[in-house]
Amino acid sequence: MSKEYDVIIMGGGPSGFIAAIAAGRAGVRTLLVDKNGFLGGAPTSAALGPISPFHFGDEQVVKGIPQEFIDRMVEYGASTGHMKTLYEHGSGSYSCFYDRERYKWIAYEMVKEAGVDVLFHSFFNRTIVEGNRVTGINVVNKSGENILKAKIVVDATGDGDVAEKAGAEFTFGRMKDGKTQPATLMFEMGNVNTEKLYQFMLENPDEFEWKSDFVPVRKFSDKLSKKYFVAQGFNRFVREAINKEELYIGRDSILLLNSIHPGIIHFNSTRVVNIDATDGDGRTKAEIDGRRQVESIVKFMTKYVPGFENAFLSVTGNEIGVRETRHIIGNYVLTADDVTNGRKQEDVIARGYFPIDVHNMVGREGYGQSDDAGVWTDLKDSYDIPYRALIPTGVDGLVIAGRCISATSEAHGSFRTQGGVMAIGQAAGSAAALSVLNNVHPRDLDVEKLQEYLIENRASLRRDPIAVENEKWKALQSVKNFLADNPNNITSSVFQG
Repeated sequence: MSKEYDVIIMGGGPSGFIAAIAAGRAGVRTLLVDKNGFLGGAPTSAALGPISPFHFGDEQVVKGIPQEFIDRMVEYGASTGHMKTLYEHGSGSYSCFYDRERYKWIAYEMVKEAGVDVLFHSFFNRTIVEGNRVTGINVVNKSGENILKAKIVVDATGDGDVAEKAGAEFTFGRMKDGKTQPATLMFEMGNVNTEKLYQFMLENPDEFEWKSDFVPVRKFSDKLSKKYFVAQGFNRFVREAINKEELYIGRDSILLLNSIHPGIIHFNSTRVVNIDATDGDGRTKAEIDGRRQVESIVKFMTKYVPGFENAFLSVTGNEIGVRETRHIIGNYVLTADDVTNGRKQEDVIARGYFPIDVHNMVGREGYGQSDDAGVWTDLKDSYDIPYRALIPTGVDGLVIAGRCISATSEAHGSFRTQGGVMAIGQAAGSAAALSVLNNVHPRDLDVEKLQEYLIENRASLRRDPIAVENEKWKALQSVKNFLADNPNNITSSVFQG
């Protein structure tokens, strides 16, 4: 089978489907290809937890199509929208809780409304290259091999598969040894007595490394849960169970959040280290080890933790969640220094906001002081993601989207979250479309025209002081109202400590 398009996006995750909407709305013939039978990528296939903040502090730095998607989910009754985190360490400044099944559908609706064709159940096979220019991709599905030709291809695979097969240069994991952030199989338990669990957290603050309540800043459906919280710890229980060899886990604590659905608790608590997620055998071993950990944690929770006495395993990811693999080398390499110091760039196409969050790459320990311990580094300011980081060196006809853009492993630890890759996706899809409309290679695209187009479509490229003041005031009022209505909350003890 052979088809031709102006723009093809390989990968329908949060960066890919946003890129497809951007390209389709620009009026070019666009195809979105994904290996699953639905959109969303890791958030829907790997059962991720809440969407990371679109915010630096109370300032919203990701807007445009990503925010439009959030608004649609809230209107549909499928999301809380962004909720302020009272204690930001470990979670970021805001979190957006959502229904994964509705996420799949609303993403598809928006893609189709943009006039984009979709091809599901299709695995990337190879990149079609003429000289040094990408002219399409070859994918495999039930129909056999499919030759999909395009003027511009957007690599939204997460692992940089299209770029790698085109011969683009890349680094793998961190520079000094090639190790990558660990993978996690997310899961959920149902029929949890969340009030009993919350009461345990209130009465046992020393059992937790950190915990926080989430504060609503906008109205959402009355059908969703009213109270939202996150906690990492259960330290005494975990130590006791590990010593008795009753718990098989890759971490030294349990990290959990509640859900938009009553009685459901989400777990980000497994850890699989020392794997290459671009290798079939390595990924298979990771999947099996992740499920072994899930089974052990479920038994542990029902035996030890108040509120879980009658709970059951309700959801596991269809695949393990992969945080890091390749970093495609582009015309600019974003660094940790750029990120932590809030560096601004003339060719900014998106803004970064999240702390550098690097999970332990070799063991159980969380954030700490050793070379391999996890790292949580707060930023001095929001930073700019330059267009040059989306353009691979030596390869034309290709734009990179998502977590595999040109950056060091440490910088990647910040923008790899959903909000970050969504903003990058809008820029990548827009750049691909404008390159087609102006008949130029992406590297030769007039960046000022791209920036103007992004701003016209409500993307945030620069700080708006008036908007920031309004956002801070709204957040302050929301927190005051929450504390007045909830004097007994799990976060107050953190501040008092």
